[in-house]
Amino acid sequence: MNLERRDDRLRDWMRQLPDPWPFPEPERFTAIDGRRVATPPQWRAGNGAWGCYRSHLLILEKCLLEHIDSYVVFEDDAGFGDDFCERLQQFIAELPADWGMAYLGGQHLYAGKNPPHKVSEHVYRPYNVNRTHAFMVRGREAMKTLYRHLTWNDWHTKHHIDHHLGRLIQRRYQALVQGKNVQKESIAVYTPDRWLVGQLPTKSNICGRKWSQTRFFNDAKNADHSDAPFFAVLGPHRAGTSCVAMVMHHLGVHMGNQLGGYEATGGGEAVGLAQLCEKVMRFPATDPNVSDDQLTQMLKSWIVSRKSEANRDKTVSGAKYPHLCRFVNHLHAGLGDSLRIISVERDIEASIRSLQNRSEKHRGQWFAANDEDCEVLQRSLRDHRDNFISEHPDVPVFRIEFAELVTYPEEVIGNLVEFLGITPTPDEIQSAIEHVNPDLRKFG
Repeated sequence: MNLERRDDRLRDWMRQLPDPWPFPEPERFTAIDGRRVATPPQWRAGNGAWGCYRSHLLILEKCLLEHIDSYVVFEDDAGFGDDFCERLQQFIAELPADWGMAYLGGQHLYAGKNPPHKVSEHVYRPYNVNRTHAFMVRGREAMKTLYRHLTWNDWHTKHHIDHHLGRLIQRRYQALVQGKNVQKESIAVYTPDRWLVGQLPTKSNICGRKWSQTRFFNDAKNADHSDAPFFAVLGPHRAGTSCVAMVMHHLGVHMGNQLGGYEATGGGEAVGLAQLCEKVMRFPATDPNVSDDQLTQMLKSWIVSRKSEANRDKTVSGAKYPHLCRFVNHLHAGLGDSLRIISVERDIEASIRSLQNRSEKHRGQWFAANDEDCEVLQRSLRDHRDNFISEHPDVPVFRIEFAELVTYPEEVIGNLVEFLGITPTPDEIQSAIEHVNPDLRKFG
């Protein structure tokens, strides 16, 4: 699919086709140029998106009218992997007999909460796929269902065709994977375990962006970034966790998009995570008010988004909030082998007294509690963390004695960097060391 005014892109696309080519000779379909046609008043997604939608719809109409029972679409920014032909054969060989649509390239959306469901070694059932640069359609009934969906008048405002298709894909997933009673019609959609087709580093005809290299988005087998480590900073209140979290932030670890906390020099707490934690276990409670499955999914969804952002920024992700000590089993249930623990340790009696002093200073505030509740909470957080670590010797743990951190910051931070597996710049390391100021930070 290629605009008439972009012969250059067509030539470039043809030159990079794999050899041998596993499909019939490609036929150029002249795409609708959204700049040259009038979009209807209810369309709010832009001229480029309108042209893309109309082009895909015309291809589908042509196939229906000419009794073509299957077709493959490649947009002119589709870029192929080195092993495209071999992996395509594996994928097609394992496709279930009911398949009506199969994406060869795309982007899995909402994968943290709804991960693609494995059907076989090389085939997955997706929840929602974004992008339309490479896909296959098969069967008259599937094509008619697709046509009805694309021409129905229930489009969401500013949705592009890929967003609208994503809603269709969700129905089958919700019915078969989640067991929901879905009344609307759907088709069987599948994706490969790893994307076969990416997007070339060309300027988008829709949004105008240009990538620096061919982009392959999150694969089905790793849509939730399960192979990327997540570093949970665990410790009770007033144990030094804020200091450690800010050290990690200075080292370049992605600790969240907006950091806050009690400490004047930075608490290192992601605001979104803090809100999540307080919603399910309001300070000074010691047990969550939602089911284990709900809490696991809430934490995983938040963390997967941070992992994705960290992957974009070529770093690792982590987070700190005292509640995570209580939720560590839920973290493990959601993250599995990708969980890493940084256990910040300080004498529990000193941490209890510090929290009691803070509560006395801020009596009447939501983060203040009576002395008894402070003690119960602190011991509960410590015990849940320590019990988990002792019961899960396979989970990597890096222990930091807060007293050692403030006394020997260079040595402790050097060991922390090794555990994180990152390569911070000298300036980042120096910034992290300077954050550890024993004159200002008694408790963390």
